[in-house]
Amino acid sequence: MTDSRAAAGGVQSLARGLQILRTLIDEGAPLTGTEIARRFGLHQSSISRVLATLIDLGYVRKDASGKFVPDYGILTFAPAIPQFPLVIKPRATIEKIAAEHPGFTVHLCLLWRTEMIYLLRTAMGDQTITFWGSPFPLHVSCPSLRLLLDLPRGQATEILNASKERLGWTLTTPNVPATVPATLNTARRLLEHDVLILDEWFELGGVGGAIPLHTAEEMPVALAITGPTDQVDHATLRLWLHDARRRVEAVLA
Repeated sequence: MTDSRAAAGGVQSLARGLQILRTLIDEGAPLTGTEIARRFGLHQSSISRVLATLIDLGYVRKDASGKFVPDYGILTFAPAIPQFPLVIKPRATIEKIAAEHPGFTVHLCLLWRTEMIYLLRTAMGDQTITFWGSPFPLHVSCPSLRLLLDLPRGQATEILNASKERLGWTLTTPNVPATVPATLNTARRLLEHDVLILDEWFELGGVGGAIPLHTAEEMPVALAITGPTDQVDHATLRLWLHDARRRVEAVLA
């Protein structure tokens, strides 16, 4: 009979291992065992045991300097991609939409806990990117802010605070508010006809619009179109997004 405390410890070790692996992926640079232990507030011996297991499984390795980095084992999860309908079904439709709007990029995004996963990202003439999960601060992401507006205020605030703690709060342009409450208030004010448009928000000269999708997924999904702000007015961008939503939802039905 399995001791409940041992079972709980096993779950905790699994969670810690996944958190460490994610930290190494997000960092984008090698970390020492001491640096990892400091981030988790744990004794280095505890971290060393978890790292040893991850190394044995092929998900973490040491580089030439003896620091820890992700290993090639994480790439073995790639075959799971066809199991996600949001990645496969709307791909051709999104590529057609991008081809109709030269100079603009179309994104299909999902809000997963406290971060955005860009499931599909494409522009005319470019290869479609699948599963772009690079750490991206939510306060400068148009689709993430659009989805947060549909959540209770307290939950949206918690998610933005988590993003701030993890990725910082860079003011990429003068239009980005300096605080979480101000960001949510500004986004709410800019919401019109179910579309959030952020002009020169992530970068000067750029505009982004996002609209939520109705899907069978439990997690919130959005469609976004971004490009040069001088190439489209807000009314036209809203029309593009409503048309794109109708077409993507049709292939997902």
